[in-house]
Amino acid sequence: MVEKKRIAINTLMLYFRMVLVLGIALYMSRIVLKVLGAADYGLYNVVGGVVSMFSFLNGSLSGGTSRFITYDIGTGDEERLRETFNTAFISHLILAAIILLLTETIGLWFVNTKLVFDSSRRLAVNVVYQFSVLTLMLQLTQVPFSADIIAHEKMNIYAYVSIVEVFLKLGMTFLLRLNKSIDNLIFYSASLFTIQLMILSTYRLYCRKHFKESKFLFCKDKSRYKEIFSFSGWDVIGSLCVLAQGQGLNILLNMFFGPVVNAARAVTYQLEAAFSQLTSNFMTAVNPQIVKSFAVQKYDEMIDLIKDASKFGFFLLAVFLIPVLYKIDYVLQLWLKEVPEQTNVFARIILTMLMIRVIARPVINGTHATGHIKRLNLIAGVVGLLPLPVTYVLFKLNFPPVCAFITLFCWGIIANILETIIFKLEMKEFSIWKYFVAVYVRCILVGAVVFALDYFISKYINGNFFVFVLYYGLSVLINAAIVFILGLDKKNQKKLINFVKGKLHAKKDS
Repeated sequence: MVEKKRIAINTLMLYFRMVLVLGIALYMSRIVLKVLGAADYGLYNVVGGVVSMFSFLNGSLSGGTSRFITYDIGTGDEERLRETFNTAFISHLILAAIILLLTETIGLWFVNTKLVFDSSRRLAVNVVYQFSVLTLMLQLTQVPFSADIIAHEKMNIYAYVSIVEVFLKLGMTFLLRLNKSIDNLIFYSASLFTIQLMILSTYRLYCRKHFKESKFLFCKDKSRYKEIFSFSGWDVIGSLCVLAQGQGLNILLNMFFGPVVNAARAVTYQLEAAFSQLTSNFMTAVNPQIVKSFAVQKYDEMIDLIKDASKFGFFLLAVFLIPVLYKIDYVLQLWLKEVPEQTNVFARIILTMLMIRVIARPVINGTHATGHIKRLNLIAGVVGLLPLPVTYVLFKLNFPPVCAFITLFCWGIIANILETIIFKLEMKEFSIWKYFVAVYVRCILVGAVVFALDYFISKYINGNFFVFVLYYGLSVLINAAIVFILGLDKKNQKKLINFVKGKLHAKKDS
């Protein structure tokens, strides 16, 4: 039986973390943008992006690591779990050495010859690049430890450590404002590296203390390495897709339009990251159960989890995100004061795409749980690479920066369709028609009604901050009611009502 109570507890822990982290992170980005300026802020974003270009191999390997560790926990084979963890750790050490070589040769050449920045910023750019490389090395070797914590569903650890991390970053922000002796861009990158070192060390110490499999043991079984690399090899294509959409397009924006446009993109994706936290916390709590359900061959429970996760991910965004889309100019102005040009247009497109893509995330996780990811990466991955050349051609034809984001939006719709079809090919028990009716019909219905009502409300409620709070609060309440009436079936409606009644009775009794 799927441990729904554990999913609920883990989700609540992650949401507690999210609220605090999100609030401070948004405040910090406003201060950092003001202190660094749009040009340096965009420069930091694109330089870090060049480094992350070389991490696509890690993205593929980390997916395999997470899947195999979670699967072994689900089957209860402790000896195999220890072999899996240490195989993954050694694999990531080897990968880190390869990527270090690439970043210090090809990457360094690319930064100094292809990126667009003022020549007076060359020293700062190279220092930022080196700190970004060091941070990447830490993150590469951290993957097995993070996967182990998630697989054991110890989400409270993420909540506690993230709170410490965000307060460290907040302190760094205040120091950045006071800094007068060191270049602000260098100070900012050095501080972030130091904080990352402290946080990742904490996670590793926790794993070493609480999980037996994280004790180092050199695995000599070549078949274990082959198993993980064989699975992860196909994910390389998917990781290239993410790379092309993210940093590839970011570099194109820099090459054609300069670092100020990179700043607008950076702000857009910070906003996207903030709202994606609404669903990523829920997905993080659900995903281990999807894999474990597959491991013990409880396919019906697995498919039901995927359906619910797809719907609830969309509903969460519909409730809290759609009202923001209609007031995006005011939100950006309230948040940043000095808003990079075109940020509002970029944000509307990317946030709307987020709502579409969140529906497919559980389906992708389901495909990974089966272990058959060749088709997913060959088909969806190749299609995912198309936005990069298409955008390059459009920029060459003198189209504006917004075309990059419109191209991404079109890809998002196509990707959802392909990923659902591929999951059906990998798992015969899955019915596309039942999934479409249970998920997409309800999401489209809820989305259409929420968009219409929020538009109506936004037209008649305008004014200062207190009026905006009234608008947002009213919209969220109405949206939640629409989700309850139109989005939830009778079974889930009854569960929610009983849950609320139970909480109210418990409060009275206490």
